[in-house]
Amino acid sequence: MRLALNLPDWIRQSDPRQLRRLGNLGKFFGALLLITLIARGTSGATMPVVTLQAPTSGSVERSLQLDGTVSYAGGEPFTVPSGLPVTGVPVQVGQQVKAGDVLATFDAAELDRAVAAKRAELQQMEVQAAQQAQGDTADPYNAQLAQDQLERAYENTQKTYADGQESVDRMRQKRNEAAQDLENARNAPLDESLSQAEAEAQKQANIQAATQALEAAEEALYQAEKAAKSANDAALSAAQSVEDTRNSALHALEKEEETVAKQNELNQAAAAVSEASAATLQAQLDALLALQQAGACYTAPKGGTLVQLALKVGEASPAVGGLLAGEDADFTLSAVLNKNQAAEITVGTVLHVNQNKSSGDAAVQHLSEADANGQVTATATLPEGAWAAGSARVSATAQSGRQDLVLPVQAVRHDAEGTFVLAAEAQNTVLGLQNVLVRLPVTVLEEGDTTVSVSGPLDTTTQVVVTSDKSVQAGDRVRIRDDNA
Repeated sequence: MRLALNLPDWIRQSDPRQLRRLGNLGKFFGALLLITLIARGTSGATMPVVTLQAPTSGSVERSLQLDGTVSYAGGEPFTVPSGLPVTGVPVQVGQQVKAGDVLATFDAAELDRAVAAKRAELQQMEVQAAQQAQGDTADPYNAQLAQDQLERAYENTQKTYADGQESVDRMRQKRNEAAQDLENARNAPLDESLSQAEAEAQKQANIQAATQALEAAEEALYQAEKAAKSANDAALSAAQSVEDTRNSALHALEKEEETVAKQNELNQAAAAVSEASAATLQAQLDALLALQQAGACYTAPKGGTLVQLALKVGEASPAVGGLLAGEDADFTLSAVLNKNQAAEITVGTVLHVNQNKSSGDAAVQHLSEADANGQVTATATLPEGAWAAGSARVSATAQSGRQDLVLPVQAVRHDAEGTFVLAAEAQNTVLGLQNVLVRLPVTVLEEGDTTVSVSGPLDTTTQVVVTSDKSVQAGDRVRIRDDNA
């Protein structure tokens, strides 16, 4: 019994040969589809599996390894008499000492000589300071002598004037008397005992004699006045000369007083310096005497740790014997940076310090100036811990500025043609839409321990191969690892 099929009319009416060809064509496309599915499945099973990551913005970090030195921070200097031969140093740097412990011994004979020499030096300085403080005064002798001479010249001038005035007054009196005699002669009556002619001749003779006497008196008065004026002028000129001499002497005295005052100021300043030097010498002598009384042994002024010691057996002692730090003294770290490290370490950079069983972090507090080799010393104060003076291992993390494209280090590849990354792009292939790798050349800007900053034809949306389970290259088709699968 045949089963009736409900076929379309065009099929029932078609040529059987044509139907066979149509069936064969269907079988071909079915087989092609099956082969494609098998090929795609086989290809997918053998494709490299990759992990992708897009570039991000951020900074690049890298670790630096440094050589560090731990030392005590601060410490108070202890002073000893300088120039004494050291005969013994029973302590060493880093040793804990108590107040009164012997730090050094000195040559006793040299110490005695130093005490004697310091006493003599102190005495000389004290005498010098006293002389400088005494000061000086200007000598007024010349000025006083000139003043006395001027007073005598004034007295002589006054006497000359008085003498001249007296002579003139005397001559004036005589002139007045002669004038009166002339007046009397003119008014005298005629002598009645004589004849008229004789009496008139006698009167005329008397008038003429009186006139001559008056003329002589007036001449004498003129000469007296002239002599008095000349004497006065000479006396005044002499007095003026003496006054000029006195004024010069006074000016010289004033200048000398100014000079002496300035010199006294300098002497007072020098006296202050000498007194300070004397005080220093006294302190040095006191230190020598104290050392002498201690039997030429210098002892620790207080308890603590010797962080520096400058006293050496067989050498002369320096003024500062060393540094003594208290028991609670801090520790400092110093690290020498080469030129490249110095460009990456700044004030505030945290240093990771390891020494024996102690470890801690310390921020850089100071950077020195670069030396001739470009090296810079970084210093920092260490946190509390069981530190000891000596070497230490130091590391630091250097961080770049903000970068636009940052990738994991393993994403950047290198070959003979240069530096590049492999990016995944979705492409249509005969097997359908697949992820194909393309090469993108890049330039490395900053390289850190785990990340690297690059520039090139990519952005924050570009998917870059970071890892793969097989070796890959540009043009490979890959499968993307799905971490959520």
